[in-house]
Order: sequence, then C-alpha cells, then structure tokens
Amino acid sequence: MSATTVTISYGDVRRNIRHPTLEMLPGWWPFLLIAVFCFLLRLPTFGNPMLDYDEQLYLVVGDRILHGQLPYVDLWDRKPVGLFLFYAGVRLLGGNGIIQYQLIATLCVAITSSVIWSIVRRNAGALQGFVAAIAYVLLLNVLSGMGGQAPVIYNALTACAAWAAFRSNDTQSQPRIASLAFMAMALMGIAIQFKYTPFVEGIFLGMWFLWRLWKVSMPLHRLIPMAAAMIILALLPTLAAIAYYAWIGHLDAFIQANFISVFHRKPFPVETHLLQVKFVLIKAICVIAPAPWALILRWRQSNPAKLEDFWLLAGWTVFAVAGFIMLGDFYDFYFITVLPPLCILVAPLVRAGRMGFFIICMLCLWPALLTPPNYFRTKAYEKAAQQLTQAITPYVTDRCLYVYDGPTILYLLTHACSSSRYIYPDHLTNPTEIPALGVSAEAEEARLLASRPGAIVTADRPLVPRVDSGTQKQVQAALARDYVLVARVSVIERVIYVWALKDLRHRAAHIAGHGS
Repeated sequence: MSATTVTISYGDVRRNIRHPTLEMLPGWWPFLLIAVFCFLLRLPTFGNPMLDYDEQLYLVVGDRILHGQLPYVDLWDRKPVGLFLFYAGVRLLGGNGIIQYQLIATLCVAITSSVIWSIVRRNAGALQGFVAAIAYVLLLNVLSGMGGQAPVIYNALTACAAWAAFRSNDTQSQPRIASLAFMAMALMGIAIQFKYTPFVEGIFLGMWFLWRLWKVSMPLHRLIPMAAAMIILALLPTLAAIAYYAWIGHLDAFIQANFISVFHRKPFPVETHLLQVKFVLIKAICVIAPAPWALILRWRQSNPAKLEDFWLLAGWTVFAVAGFIMLGDFYDFYFITVLPPLCILVAPLVRAGRMGFFIICMLCLWPALLTPPNYFRTKAYEKAAQQLTQAITPYVTDRCLYVYDGPTILYLLTHACSSSRYIYPDHLTNPTEIPALGVSAEAEEARLLASRPGAIVTADRPLVPRVDSGTQKQVQAALARDYVLVARVSVIERVIYVWALKDLRHRAAHIAGHGS
C-alpha cells in the first residue's frame, strides 16, 4: 500500500480515501492542528464573564478559597472540592480569572480531542480521527460546554485513562499493564474530584485492567492485592478531602453537601425530564443516531486482533451512558461525559461515498448550526457586566451583596462579600434544590434579608421554570420596604435589576448634592 493512502480497515472491508498531504506531514501535526482549531473555535467566547451559569459559581468559590473561605462551610455547593481547588489555581494566574479559566478549559478540550484522534487512529485513518476530534469540539458548544463546565475539564482525565486502557491491549507484559492501570486509576481519582459520576467509568476501566492482567496469566494471589491497590489509588483524592475536613472539624458539612444532599433533591416532574431528554437528543443526534449502526459495523468487521478494542470501546460507551442516566436529571451538559466514546464509536462511518459525506456533514455541520447565539455576543455580555458592576459597587463597600437572581460572577467583579453561604441563586429559589440544603430555606432567607445587604440583584423573569414562593415573597417584601431600584441592565435574554438599600441611596444622594 502506498504512503499516500489513508485506509479504513475492518476485516476484509477496505475503503481507501486518498489524502497525500495528510500522510506526508510529521507525526505531531494532528495534535497541533487540533489545538489550533480548539483555540480558534473558542476564541469568540474568551473574556465573556457570563458564558454559562455554573462556572461563574466555581470561579467565585475558587477566588474565596484564596481569601480563606471554605467550600461547604462558608460557601455551599455539592460539587467535589477538587473542582473548586482547580478554579482557585486558575485565580492564581492573575487577572479576574475569567479569560484564564477559559484558556485552561480550551487546553483540556484540546487534550481530550487529541486523545479521541489517537484512539480512532488505532483502527481507522487520519480523516476519521480528525472528524471525530472536531465533532467533539463542536458539540461542546451545543451542550453548554463552551466554557469551563466540570465535564469539559475532567473529560481530559477520563479520556487519558481510557487511552491507557487501549494501550494495555497492545502488550502482554504484566508490569506494563499494571503501570498503565495505576496511571488510569490515578487519573480517574482526580476526575472524581471534579464530579463524582466519573466513578462509573472508573469502575469499568478498573475491571478492564484486571481482566487484561488475568488474560496475561497474573495469578489470583497477586490479582487481589492489585485490585485493592487500584481502588485505593482511585479513592485517594476523595479520602484526602474527607480526612482534611475531619481534621478541621467540618466533616459533617462536607458529608452533607457532597453525599447526603443529592438524595434530598426534589425530583423534576416527568414532563421536565422528557423535555430534557428531547433537548439532548436534538442537540446530540449527530452522534446518537449513527451509534447503533457504528457498533454493529465494528462488530461485524472487527478482526480477532482488534476484538479487545471493540469490547473496550463498547463497554466505555455503555458505562458513560449509565453515568449520565444515573444522575436522574438530564441537563445537556451532563451528556458531555458521553461524547468522547460516542465520537470514537461513530468515526469509522466517515468513508468514501455519499453516506460517508452525509456522516461528515452530520458530525460537523449539525452542531455548527445549533451553536447558541450567545456564543457570538461576548462584547455585549462584557458591557452588561461592566454596567452591573458600576451600579452595584457603591453600595457594597461596607455591606454585602445578595444576588437573588442574576449572574453569580457579580460577587467576584464587585469584590463584595456575600450575605449567605448559599450564593448560587438556584439554591434558594429552585424548589428542586431547596430540600437538599440541609437548612430551612425560608429561615435562611429571613436571616439573609435581616442582615440588610447593600444591594440586591433580581431579574425580570426567573431562570428556572419553577420558583419557590416562600423565599420569593420574602424578597419582594424586603425590596418594597427597604430598597430602591438604581439600575436596569439588559443581559441578552433577560433584564437584570439592581436594588440599593434606601439608607445607602439617600446617603449617596446627600453626598452627591453637597459635592455639587
């Protein structure tokens, strides 16, 4: 076969697509090309302070960690502490951390995409690998992964762990497989500290490595301690977090937020779940629809030497889907964790002919067409954030800020203290989240409002479909009694209101009058 042929080969089925340029370039070219593509594709979003909702909270908590506050104790959320430590590290890079976290997230996307390319190339051509890698990057924009959502970060770790599992299929050496297993379990242990659901994929990868060791004749008396060592290694970061909170006397707060709270969340209505599933299917149909076809094709055309790769990919896909389903809620960004194995799975469908061209269009054009409008509105978001910051700052120099409904990033941009440890608006407004807090939401709202925040932020319409009426009435009463509207800022899809404490507003007006 000539050097100018990219071969898609499964068994006796061979389809050749001639790409002389691809095959003549040096071995590092795909990774450089993928990295450049990731950077250019995500470039329009750099600097957007309101790119998504969750990562605003992560950045604020990361910033507050550097100022001595503790997750779960001073600032409540149920995400593992590793995610907040990651964002604390981002804050050390300087600036306000916004463009910094977006650049680091882009690096994580480039790593994941490069691993996707590498795994695809085990059994397919360069074109297939490149299309799969690019499809992953494009689909992130559709599934609320434009910025630094947790799976955008930990997918890089999970993909590298899966790559180690694939590499274990290439050797019969017990020490080599064991070293790959330890590397994979260490990576999965870190991934679990970004979100606990990757433990499902970690279980599968752990079982795969044990099966590979058994296949190369590792005796049972060595296999059992090997399994124990792998489990301990995967759990080590979480055990370290538990030990630290136990040492400082806040283990109860850690356990409540990380483990107990998830079981106390009120489930969404069936119609909400159906709507979530519908949105995920529509957004990711380009990889979901061809997946069964691709799986059957791989099974029929896999030669015996590559059968282990087939079962590894099939198992990874199934366990990734199981991790997505077990969450109970089907937010679009939860599906990001399923994208790497799915993109790898459907890659062989990219081939010569009309059907191959159709698959390429599906994988690349479909997510491009569904890219949300806010992707291109960074300047508008930056302007809105600046206006809100200027409106709020005069009233939070000596008092705290309360974002009842609005961008959490305002705590960071205004350098304001928070009136409650529940700084994410969803926690005190969403009936689904309120039962998980471990405290009475109405009592916390009353305490918060009694502290008389210098400014309160609200919106013209709620972000969530349902709003808790008890806390809402308390806020409305406080605004009518003690606050005056000082700013009204349009933030693309909503109007954000800034309310100032009347005493502070009158004092500011008095000072301004004397100054003139």
